[in-house]
Formats: sequence, structure tokens, C-alpha cells
Amino acid sequence: MAEYDLIIKALVERYKDQIASFVRGVAVSVEQVEDKDKEAVAVQRTSDVLLKVREDGYQYLMLVEFQSRPDRKMAMRLLEYTAMHHRRHEVPVYPVVINLTGGGRQEGRYILECLDLPVVNFNYRQINLQDIAGRDFLYRGPVGLLPLVPLMRQDESLEAVLEKCVSRLKDEIPGDEDRSILYLALGAFASLKFSRDLILKLMEVNKLDTFPLFDGVREKWIDQGIHQGIHQGIVDAIMEALKENTGHYPGNLAEKLKTIDDVDTLKNLLRRAIKAKSIEEFEAGVKELIPN
Repeated sequence: MAEYDLIIKALVERYKDQIASFVRGVAVSVEQVEDKDKEAVAVQRTSDVLLKVREDGYQYLMLVEFQSRPDRKMAMRLLEYTAMHHRRHEVPVYPVVINLTGGGRQEGRYILECLDLPVVNFNYRQINLQDIAGRDFLYRGPVGLLPLVPLMRQDESLEAVLEKCVSRLKDEIPGDEDRSILYLALGAFASLKFSRDLILKLMEVNKLDTFPLFDGVREKWIDQGIHQGIHQGIVDAIMEALKENTGHYPGNLAEKLKTIDDVDTLKNLLRRAIKAKSIEEFEAGVKELIPN
């Protein structure tokens, strides 16, 4: 997430009210809190968002952490941040994790017990963008949330979703700086789900070359393109080895292999494909390496 930290910061500075209202599901009044305390700066990451929120007369802090995918250790870190901010500001804290990708197998809770003593029972809000129905956000949602919309659950094709987001940014954002930041955030977050080629096809990335925040994203897209090339090359090699050794392969095998993101796992499958005497033998190897 390091390459996205500054983008998230720029996005939140401009659209903090829309992000906080998205988290709560109701309109809220928001101010951003900038901690200057050395302890807070040392512990808190750039991607942490700390907002002072007023909701129906009730005032609290909203602590938001953006994650590219669910993290098993997130609960402990969030507990630390929550306690730190509560101690410093002496107001209630509403902790939130927004997972840009990945499902919600983790419970938004952390329990610590020692002997017969229940020490901690910590709860936090966990939002998985892929679990959110995104159609209303795509067509009528606040423009500040558009960079998150392609990562939500959509009924339309990825291409149509990205095209609509780009169109709304061009039509609804008058200021060049705001449009550039939203455009960059859209491309950066879309790269977590969309292919690099599709992003380059639909977005005028060349317009962002002079924008400082684009540097880290550009590197990620280059790395992603290299990774995709290696991934596809191994899949093709597996299919060729199976055809050579067994004379055929299941029609849906290539699609299944494309869902395996780990290159080392694919390399192991390639070794098995080279040695396999039958499709059944290879499929047993697949089940052994990928139980699910």
C-alpha cells in the first residue's frame, strides 16, 4: 500500500465528508485531525485517516485504515492505534478498515484473555468493497468515491464500469487539480483489479506524467505488466506440456490456472505437468497444491 499512501491522503483531504458518510451510511459533519505528537507520527502510517466527526450532536474520532487486501494482523495494529488516539484526545474512537480487495473471512473483532481474566474485547468496522453493490455509487454516488467504485460489486463489465467513472470525472469535476487527483486515484485503485492494458486503453494516463503522485503508480503498473507476462507464459507452458505428454487437457483448465496468482505455485504445477502421464495424475497434483 505504500505507493498509494499519498494518493489516499490527497483524496481524503478533499473528500473526507463523503468518505466518512460512506462509512456511516448517513451524512455527518467532519474535520480532519493532524497529529503532531512524535509518538503518533512514529506509530501511525500515512494511510491512516483520523477524522473528527459530529453525528446527531455526538462527537467522536473516526480512524480509517485502507488496506489493499485483508491482513491477519490488522486487528492488533488497529487496537494499538485506537487506544493511542483515545488516550491522546480523550473522546470515543470509531475504528474502520476498508479492504480495497478481498473478502471478509476475518471477523471485525480481537479478543485477548489471560488465565481467567478477559483483558481485551476489541471490535472494529470492516468494509470489503467487493461485497458492496456498486451500481448506485457508479451512476449517482458522490464523485469523491468514484475511485473506489470499480472495486465494488458491479453488474456491468469491468470496461463499462471504468468508462462510466472516467466519463463522470470529466463531466462533473470542473477544477483541474481535483480532477487530476480523482483521475489518478481511479487509475491506481483500478490497477488492483483491472489489467494494465485495459486501464491504458480507457484512461489517458499520459496526462498524469507530470503529476508527482503518479510516480509510484507508474512503477506498479510496469511491475504488474511484467508479472502478467510471466504468469501467462507459465500457464501456456503447462498447457503445452500436458498436450505433449497426455495428448489432451480439460477445456476449462487454462481458465482455472489463470486464477492462481502465485508464480511459485504455477512453477510447481509446470514441473508436475512435464512429468505427468495422465490428466488425472496432473489434476491430483493441482488438488494437492491448491486444496480448495
